[in-house]
Amino acid sequence: MKIRQRYIASFSIIVVLLFVFGACQKHTLNEVLPVVQMTSVVKLGNDSVVVTGTVVTDNGGALGYEGFCYGTNPLPDITQNQKLFQTDSVHFSAHLYVNKDSTYYFRCFAANSFGYGVSGAMK
Repeated sequence: MKIRQRYIASFSIIVVLLFVFGACQKHTLNEVLPVVQMTSVVKLGNDSVVVTGTVVTDNGGALGYEGFCYGTNPLPDITQNQKLFQTDSVHFSAHLYVNKDSTYYFRCFAANSFGYGVSGAMK
């Protein structure tokens, strides 16, 4: 009887440990950051554009904000020339004014509690 009780106790401990440690999953940063993509850049006249971006997935983290960045560098830095939004929509757009004599590149980004995801650039 004591052997059976030890077996049941040991089995119970193993089941609890498997449940506790099996339920904890480690994720890489790319698995929890939002994924976004530039949808379009439409030129309006000589000095403005309408840019549209899409949140492909928030990867389980509630979005804090979305936005665009742009510049003459082919890979604009998201800390410069920003246009920010707080919206519940997966599609977001902005009307931006640009210098008609320059070529601009646009990226969109979104942030959740884990960090931010950034799209590739679009001309």
